[in-house]
Amino acid sequence: MQKQEQPEFSQADLKPLRLGTLVVILAAVSFYLYWNPAFVRPASVADIRRLVAGWGAWGPVVYIGLYTVRPLLLLPSLPFNLAAGILFTPLTGLVSLLLGGLGSASLVFGAARWGLGRSLLAFWGGTWGQRLDAYLADKQQGGRHLFWLRIVPIFAYDPVSIVAACTGIRYRTFALATLAGMLPGSVAYCFLGEALVVKEYLPLALGLLLLVSGIPLAYWYLRQK
Repeated sequence: MQKQEQPEFSQADLKPLRLGTLVVILAAVSFYLYWNPAFVRPASVADIRRLVAGWGAWGPVVYIGLYTVRPLLLLPSLPFNLAAGILFTPLTGLVSLLLGGLGSASLVFGAARWGLGRSLLAFWGGTWGQRLDAYLADKQQGGRHLFWLRIVPIFAYDPVSIVAACTGIRYRTFALATLAGMLPGSVAYCFLGEALVVKEYLPLALGLLLLVSGIPLAYWYLRQK
């Protein structure tokens, strides 16, 4: 008797299964974190401060974990950025903010790439998607291009992660460019968070935030990127 050949499954056959599995997992986790009464959903800087401060020496770890799952909680990043300067010393706050921001970006990046891949740009991107794919996937300049998307304040944080995941950019390049692009703003936000406690620092902190946001924006505009 001849052996029956086993059906072979291609990557295309597995995409709907992967996407469906991803949607179910993310929906279940989001539902649990959002509605579980045992889990405090921080909605403001004060909520984050109360929640993290209660963990003592483990506060930075809790802060990084909360920042990482922030996209699943449907929370903006601004309260977390400000809380770092209020809760921690300048160095601890900066490191925690950078790691938490990279964690949330990596979560969004991984979810988009594992569940959607390049098909999102192929079906919905059109000409704009093709240009952005070429802009970020360039092996020589892709990291620098993503750095500009991170450092210029007009580009939303999570959508940039999603779009980057749908291009050919490598995760290592994504992570390094994300950290480098976040650094100036993270320094300014930590200083601003501390200035909310020490009011004398507030004008200087606002000036620093305007400086680190305005210079990249002006450079990007003048270069017509």
